[in-house]
Amino acid sequence: MLISLDWLKQYVDIKEDIKQLENTLTMIGQEVEAIDIQGKDLENVVIGQVIEYGKHPEADKLTLLKVNVGEEEPLQIVCGAPNHKLGDKVVVAKIGAVLPGDFKIKKSKIRGVESFGMLCSEVELGLGEDGDGIIILPETATVGQEYREYAGLDDVVFELEITPNRPDCLSHIGIAREVAAYYGRKVKYPDYTVSEIIESINNNHVSTRIEDKERCKRFAGRIIKNVTVQESPEWLKKRVRSMGLKPVNNIVDITNFILFEYNQPLHAYDMEKIEGKQLVVRAATPGEKIVTLDGMERELNNGELVVADENKVLAIAGIMGGENSKVTEDTKTIFLEVAYFTPENIRRTSKNIGLASDSSYRFERGLDIENVPEVLDRAAALIAELTGGEILHGVMDKYTEKYEKIEIPLNIPRLRAFMGKDIPHDTVGTILTNLGLGIKTLDQNTLLVTPPSYRGDLSRPEDLYEEVIRIYGFENIEDKMPVEEITPGKEDKGIAIVGRAKNVLAKVGLQEVINYSFVSKEAIEVLGITEPTMVISNPISEDMSVMRPTLRYSLLGNIRDNLNRNQNDLRFFEVSKVFKPGEEGLAEETYRVAMALAGKEDKTLWNPKPEAYDFFSLKGFVEKFLEYMGISRYQLTRSEDKNFHPGRSADIKIGKFVIGTFGEVHPDVAEAMGIKKERAYIAELDLTMMMQYMGNTVKYERIVKYPEVTRDLAIVLDTDVLVGAMIDSIKKTSNFIEKVELFDIYQGDKIEEGKKSVAISIVLRKKDGTLEENEINTTVEKILGLIKKSYNGEIRQ
Repeated sequence: MLISLDWLKQYVDIKEDIKQLENTLTMIGQEVEAIDIQGKDLENVVIGQVIEYGKHPEADKLTLLKVNVGEEEPLQIVCGAPNHKLGDKVVVAKIGAVLPGDFKIKKSKIRGVESFGMLCSEVELGLGEDGDGIIILPETATVGQEYREYAGLDDVVFELEITPNRPDCLSHIGIAREVAAYYGRKVKYPDYTVSEIIESINNNHVSTRIEDKERCKRFAGRIIKNVTVQESPEWLKKRVRSMGLKPVNNIVDITNFILFEYNQPLHAYDMEKIEGKQLVVRAATPGEKIVTLDGMERELNNGELVVADENKVLAIAGIMGGENSKVTEDTKTIFLEVAYFTPENIRRTSKNIGLASDSSYRFERGLDIENVPEVLDRAAALIAELTGGEILHGVMDKYTEKYEKIEIPLNIPRLRAFMGKDIPHDTVGTILTNLGLGIKTLDQNTLLVTPPSYRGDLSRPEDLYEEVIRIYGFENIEDKMPVEEITPGKEDKGIAIVGRAKNVLAKVGLQEVINYSFVSKEAIEVLGITEPTMVISNPISEDMSVMRPTLRYSLLGNIRDNLNRNQNDLRFFEVSKVFKPGEEGLAEETYRVAMALAGKEDKTLWNPKPEAYDFFSLKGFVEKFLEYMGISRYQLTRSEDKNFHPGRSADIKIGKFVIGTFGEVHPDVAEAMGIKKERAYIAELDLTMMMQYMGNTVKYERIVKYPEVTRDLAIVLDTDVLVGAMIDSIKKTSNFIEKVELFDIYQGDKIEEGKKSVAISIVLRKKDGTLEENEINTTVEKILGLIKKSYNGEIRQ
């Protein structure tokens, strides 16, 4: 909402400067978003008079002028415009002026003749579209006066953010009431007189009827005849321009002026164009059409509320009038309408037909139904004054549902407790009275408060608390910490474990990513998911139409996007929920942990030749994560998951339950995701399932003082033997075995086809003494026997 300071001062005395007023408006709830100081681009632009006129010696189309600008010496100016003559009053941009568009006026030479300024057109001053000639002013203009002062362009316009519950503030009078209430001043309402002629308005002129009483509660009008439609006076054009509108003619400009003065839309009909001498407020019949004032033909098919005559629709009620009844230069008699249409109807219609206007913006928020007669009289008086028209005696006013006042009890002690301030009783009464609210004393602690009709947002005591506080001033209420006995709550176990998982993954060197909980239907096809999914009935977009049942698709998308941007060291993790259909149509939610690797580590001083990430890189992250999360009793078995490369993936099992899967992404899935540059590796674990297996305590053991013994074995195995399972079996053969690690796998020329050489390191230690040679040999023999018997393995020769 735009508010002109010059206009606002007509309704309330304002002594404060711009900064103070900005702060006041913001503190009382009408937040200032921007301030436009008009005329700031018109410094050094003054009124001048041509006192010498001649042709340029080197150019037939240029004139050489001497212009008096109120200084000791006239300015010599070269001009190319065709529309000036000796004695004209003109607008002069002197040297040093900076016009709109950062156009700087400097001393210049034009065809060898010096020029000390410029005569200006509307375009050059940013005031209009006429650039064919310079501005010629009336003879009454004062030479040397600043043009912005002369033209009334020295205004300040505030742009306010008005909340939807305060439609009364969408006008200058509305804001004047607020400012007056805050400073304790009087509102100066417009002073006007409605001079009616003897001829009375009646059904011989036009009849009005409301057929749709649910959507139109009031429809009033006056007839004004013998109007002269012409250009508006300068003061009215200035007001209209300050609101960002273009002046049209005196009648249209008055309706716009009243709109921003009282926050009440009006519409003027050309009486000659109303067929059948009747105006009916009704629902549109399907297929009816109207060309609205914006020049667009609109077909009405949803029972939109319209104002119509006997044969045609004249206006879409509360939104926009039609071309077929608009006021033109030939109009002699008008019907001036002021109405009240219900907000929900206007909001629905505006959305259905895709048309919004200043009128619909206000009707959607609710207007003051009781103010209709005053607005109608104010507008009629202005029209009669500026057009020479005659106002017929009487008003046509159909009022179907009368406004009922309400009384709200206000308990002063409760107000004080709410504010945390012992505000005086009289101060509360003064604030409410200044806001235009009626008050009666019910008892020593209670007031009965009656809001005015324009304050539909006030309906309960809490609303009145807000009114008192904002006018009293938030800055006048001291800060006090509440004294409460608060018992600290317990952190939810699931949330705690999610936080723990994130911390662990970050510490092991992965970077967190956060993705939307929605994926496209394509994701289900790419990953071959056959289980039921949660499909969203009203998705934000087709790419977000399914609640994701897995985190894999999102992380693969992260890998693709980063590789496409030449980021080649990718180590991601995400901890989030996945969804599947549950009971009674609700979603069943579980936490998942996902890790993703692709590319190779960036080069460093210690890593000059980085190697690409592989299955074992991811396995290391997975094992470290499980270790830190307190899960040690698990098995790795070959995975049959179709999203992963066969033979390069594993399931993580605890007992018979699979808590996760990890490995290289299947080439078909990678290709479908657009991952072409590098192999991708994904791990996904069910964190919700893991929670029941996590160890909650950390066990500490004394450091063993006896030395360890290391034995390295190279074992030849069939290629399909799972080394992880073999290592788990080895660990169980003796209490002396402290650690078993795989450090090499070889397949090549010296190894039989279908075989692989696996090198493992075994650390042996005795906790209560030094290992004897025979104990070491016995343990190694047991290990080799196990490998031979259970895995058909032999020592590599």
